[in-house]
Amino acid sequence: MYEEILEKIGLTKTEARIYETLLRAGQSTTTVIVRESGIHASKVYEFLDKLIDKGLVSYIIRRNKKYFMASTPKNLRNIIGDKQHQLQQQQIELDSIIPKLEAITSSRKEAFAAEIYEGMQGIKAVYERILHELSRGETQYIIGAPRIGNERLEGFLLEWHKRRIKKGIRCRYIYDSDARAYGRLREKMPLTQVRYLTKNTVSPVWIEIFGACVFIGHIMRHNAVVFLLKDADTAGTYLDYFSIIWKSVGRNKG
Repeated sequence: MYEEILEKIGLTKTEARIYETLLRAGQSTTTVIVRESGIHASKVYEFLDKLIDKGLVSYIIRRNKKYFMASTPKNLRNIIGDKQHQLQQQQIELDSIIPKLEAITSSRKEAFAAEIYEGMQGIKAVYERILHELSRGETQYIIGAPRIGNERLEGFLLEWHKRRIKKGIRCRYIYDSDARAYGRLREKMPLTQVRYLTKNTVSPVWIEIFGACVFIGHIMRHNAVVFLLKDADTAGTYLDYFSIIWKSVGRNKG
């Protein structure tokens, strides 16, 4: 159990085993470490040096022989602290180049206005794009929100809606008839309107319109795919379809 947690914070399996061995055995020569840990003798010095660099092992020399000892387990926190510092630095560096990378994209004409995203991560990527592209007061429109989509992504979607609402983006849902349980949750959300398709209208395919974009999603048993089209005229046409359906279902609650 200890080794598993130590590996998660950044130690290798061998480092974790040697460190735990030293905690149990106290000051030890490499002979004792090899015997108690089961690590091959040819590898012990290599990993002891790595543990010394990490501040987890020290040694003393007595009668021309090295005795190694584990430092206090509290020093393990330093490893996480170093990781956090590195992540903060990486975040700063990344933030500094994102505008430059976006400028590269905006400076060229798009060769294609259509994209395909695969898998659940692909769907999540498109939802992140919705938050990026829509501004406060703008609206996302959904036709035929399916139950299977919520079943697969509900945890992500609920957290996504919190960010959407915080940004001030409105949402209009037309849910499939069998997905009312999820629709009821959306009805309670600010900036959100929900209506339902008529009874027995069910499909794994749905349509979303946001800004100049339209995406058509399809969730299958073992995969998912999203077809995304960026074209203002096409988005306007689909928005007309949405308006017709929205009016036809009225305030139908099932």
